[in-house]
Amino acid sequence: MARFLVHRHTTGKTHFDLRLVQGDTARSWSLMKEPPERADERRLAIEREELPVAAISGPRIEEEAFGVGRVRAWDSGEAAVTVDTQDRLVLVFSGKRLQGQYELRRMKWYPGNRWLLQKSGA
Repeated sequence: MARFLVHRHTTGKTHFDLRLVQGDTARSWSLMKEPPERADERRLAIEREELPVAAISGPRIEEEAFGVGRVRAWDSGEAAVTVDTQDRLVLVFSGKRLQGQYELRRMKWYPGNRWLLQKSGA
């Protein structure tokens, strides 16, 4: 079981950061829009550098891509990683806003660190 956080990160370009916290580090993806809450929505999720947990706990966070900006908690809770392969993560979120099963799939046809985040099922 992992912990997850979603921050609304106000920088030059306001965006959302999905963070999976396991141990002392947080794996992070940036989303230009709110995470999907319905099964028919998808979001581009750009994987960012892993950060130490201490670096994501303050009111301001610095990211390589977006710079320094204020963060506000959008959601948090527990996340069960049910499938973990190089190109696909299946997550079951138990948060206030994000509930249920989601998939993160690496976009193989696009070079780099691009993923799609989608809610599974209804």
